[in-house]
Amino acid sequence: MELEESDVITEDLVSFLEGTELGTNGARYTHVDLRKRIFEADRPKSFALKRNGHMIANVTFCVRDFAFYVRYFAFHPRFQSDSRTERKRDGRSLLEQSIEDVFKNLGAQKELPFYAYIEADNSRSQQMSKRFGFSPYTAIISRTFSRLYPRKMKGVSMSSDWNEIAALVKKDYSHYDAYFDTHIRKGPFVVLRNAHGDVDAYAKFNLVEWKIHSLPGRFGSIWVKALPFIPFLRKLIKPKAHLFLCPDIVSHHVDAKKLERFFSAALALYKANSIIWFVDPNDVVYEKVKNRFSWGILDRIIGAKRVNVVMRNANSSYSIKRPFFVSAFDLI
Repeated sequence: MELEESDVITEDLVSFLEGTELGTNGARYTHVDLRKRIFEADRPKSFALKRNGHMIANVTFCVRDFAFYVRYFAFHPRFQSDSRTERKRDGRSLLEQSIEDVFKNLGAQKELPFYAYIEADNSRSQQMSKRFGFSPYTAIISRTFSRLYPRKMKGVSMSSDWNEIAALVKKDYSHYDAYFDTHIRKGPFVVLRNAHGDVDAYAKFNLVEWKIHSLPGRFGSIWVKALPFIPFLRKLIKPKAHLFLCPDIVSHHVDAKKLERFFSAALALYKANSIIWFVDPNDVVYEKVKNRFSWGILDRIIGAKRVNVVMRNANSSYSIKRPFFVSAFDLI
């Protein structure tokens, strides 16, 4: 077994990850735009385990000033049952020991914590994270905002000028736990301008495309086949090419009704029908709007989903006074 280290994203890694299905609790999906997004990873450091020249596992980190983010952690399907399930024995496989050595060696180079996101109902990944020394730090949630017919809003437009909103973003988010601006400053941004042309509200969205193989639940694969024949839902969920938005940042100084209209206008700009918002439940904006929003049909079906933030070598404890900054790039 060979371990290859790289500071760039290789074609071998892209091909390996493109064949990886994600999801849990019956839901399975593929990131259609992985090939485009993976090359945007900030300061990547990748470790590939190979056997006979073929990749069997990979862990790729984004090296940030405050922590190592575990961006990709994947196994070849032949090794998933042995590596991702909890074992009754105490020993490690050679595969696991090799990955553990990666964490130890990287941690020795920089004394930084490691963090990752794991869906709360993904028991296999939860057990795997424990085996590698990760423990719960906090949790975020995902909520789905949807509109069958998104409406435009006067004053809402696209902008590519980071300097136009930089001061507002810093005021709103700079005190958040794990805040960094590498991805959010790239744009484009959706802004709401007043009559004088000044920005009253802002957000940055990522347009995401998934191919959905199965929905959650026992009959998830049947639901996917039935969706094209179900009124309303067939417009909101398109299994072969499901497009949606994910916000990185949302202006803090906006009330629920205005933000609802602003989200709808963003959908109209991007020609999408839904938004998945990954957010700390203690986030200032979310606390203000969560019970005043008309979230739409998909939220009534899906509800709020919990995603755990796990850490290894955490150097502090979570505080509700410092909500966790969620970069949507890390979750899509």
